[in-house]
Amino acid sequence: MKLIETLRIRATSRLRREKARLGLGQRPARLDIRLDGLDAPLPGEVPGLTLEAWQERVVELLQWAGPMPVRITAHAGHALLPDLVRFCHRLEMPVTVRTGPDGLSAARAEELLDRGMQLCELVAASLAGPGEDAVRALVHARNSRGVPLTVHVHVPISEASAAGARANFEAARGLGADGVVLCPPWQGVSLSALARTGVTAALAEGWPLQKTSAGAREVLGSMSAGGPGAPRNGGKCEVGGLRLALLPDGSALVCPFKPGRASGPLADSGADLAAHRDAIRRCDRACGHPELV
Repeated sequence: MKLIETLRIRATSRLRREKARLGLGQRPARLDIRLDGLDAPLPGEVPGLTLEAWQERVVELLQWAGPMPVRITAHAGHALLPDLVRFCHRLEMPVTVRTGPDGLSAARAEELLDRGMQLCELVAASLAGPGEDAVRALVHARNSRGVPLTVHVHVPISEASAAGARANFEAARGLGADGVVLCPPWQGVSLSALARTGVTAALAEGWPLQKTSAGAREVLGSMSAGGPGAPRNGGKCEVGGLRLALLPDGSALVCPFKPGRASGPLADSGADLAAHRDAIRRCDRACGHPELV
């Protein structure tokens, strides 16, 4: 029965995504929970919600939108991360953990895997040093536990990381990762000729660019030396209204970039939500940002 329910959730999520591409109104198909970002909290930073408060918010949105895949973005050492992964897993919602290499030890990787993590998105500009250690920890946890775990290395492209993009591909493949995702920068930038050569070489790799969208590939390929930077998205946003996000203070967004309603479950109708979705459709940001892939 558990397998049937999991397949049903996956089929429903796929149907939502496909209907969204056709322009049909849909409830969110994925929940993004941001505990504290990828970095450790700053000294004196206002703490986020308690575990009980997070559970209440998740249940509230689950009752409104139904079961959906969950991605939890957090520093690997966040105290609430394992318990929140377990809670979402027990609600039959596939769990992805998006984190950085800092704090992702072998013991932590095994703990997250035991709690129900199905996919890990490791955000690292390089696989040297801590990045390599984190991938090794994830692969070791997968092998020692004997359970499925997909490991994707997300490389945000910048002037510093672009030249070594292909080297990251080779390193990830050698370490046992399942793929590399090249992420366009948050803002349009111009790359030097050397950096652009590195991006071109990575895009030409035979090993698949896992989950790197066609829009992201186009953006990456258009960042030329001395140019205006990443082109803006010219069509309707396929993400707006599909990604429901919860920020560390519990406020809800239906787009990572534009504010939404701060409290209460989001409604299917109403002037506020309609205006918000119209603003998303007019968004001129490039597709394939790290938060959107």
